Amino acid sequence: MKKLYISILSALFIVFSCISSAAELKPNHPEFHVVQPGDTLWDISETFLTTPWLWPEIWHVNDQVDNPHLIFPGDIISLVYIDGKPRITKTNRLPNGTVKLSPKTRQLSADAAIATLPLNVIQPFLSSAQIVSEDKIDNAAYVVGNDSGRLMAAEEHKVYLRGIQDSDALSYSFFRKGDAYFDPKTDELLGIEAKYIGAGRIIQPGDPAVVRLNGSVLEMKRGDRAWPTNDEQLRPTYFPHAPESFEGGQIISVYGGVTRIGQYDVVIINKGERENMEVGHVLSIYQKGAIIVDEIATQRNKDDDSRSTYTKIKETFSGSKKKVTLPDELAGRLMIFRTFDKVSMGLVLKAEKTIHILDKVTKPL
Repeated sequence: MKKLYISILSALFIVFSCISSAAELKPNHPEFHVVQPGDTLWDISETFLTTPWLWPEIWHVNDQVDNPHLIFPGDIISLVYIDGKPRITKTNRLPNGTVKLSPKTRQLSADAAIATLPLNVIQPFLSSAQIVSEDKIDNAAYVVGNDSGRLMAAEEHKVYLRGIQDSDALSYSFFRKGDAYFDPKTDELLGIEAKYIGAGRIIQPGDPAVVRLNGSVLEMKRGDRAWPTNDEQLRPTYFPHAPESFEGGQIISVYGGVTRIGQYDVVIINKGERENMEVGHVLSIYQKGAIIVDEIATQRNKDDDSRSTYTKIKETFSGSKKKVTLPDELAGRLMIFRTFDKVSMGLVLKAEKTIHILDKVTKPL
């Protein structure tokens, strides 16, 4: 699967390298960048471009590199012009002519390459976070007890699992019912947070089946739910792109218990796979415009001779004032890294203003 995904990405890079670039270079962009440990493709593209998610459009495929999208610490990323068009490419020569010395053969795995996103931030959400339907929670296999006879079980304990529906699955992840997510406009139930507890493997099938826990973050209780482990969305890299069509949505939750959202916070938006959200979609975040008192409009209203004295006196005693809603303003950008049926998880990659729950997300301009 990983080789297939890398092959697809390589093909996409070749296609995009032939496209007339719509990516805009920053006025103060550097001529080159030496990749540092901890860099991401997003960071590097942001040093060159005003729209970093468009970096595939100006990536130039180097024929000497088997997988041109694999970039490692120490590589030199250089801006060059080919047929009058800007291209970003890997090179071993600095603009001043200095050649970077390195062995001719470098044995590095794809796992050593830098990532599109900071994987250390999103990894816990890739392997554990789940937002599921109420039916999935209600009908999932459940823990009826454990081998210690206690109310809770920890790592290396055995638990007894009933209600297994997939007889072929051996690895299971365990969850506890969490908060419900509702659409802020329609009040539709979008999903239930399934809080990750741990994982285990069936060592004795049956009803109940015996499962040995091989990892846990919380002690397991009777009634906790389980379903087969699914690594489908554990991706080694991400392909940033704007959605073809997107009518907009809102941030409905943020992980970590914060109220003010900033860079590298993980948020949940109220749009998912049914709205064609995809992993890699880049969205703009707009801070909701504040409602403020318009003192001049309020005074003009008081001075309006066409209005009755009674109405003016009534408004004075009620404290009625004219108000205005300020326009929504661009506050940052996020990239979707995990999708569910009706919601998606995104990583805030840039925060120009403080971001809050219920702020809007739109297709980037």
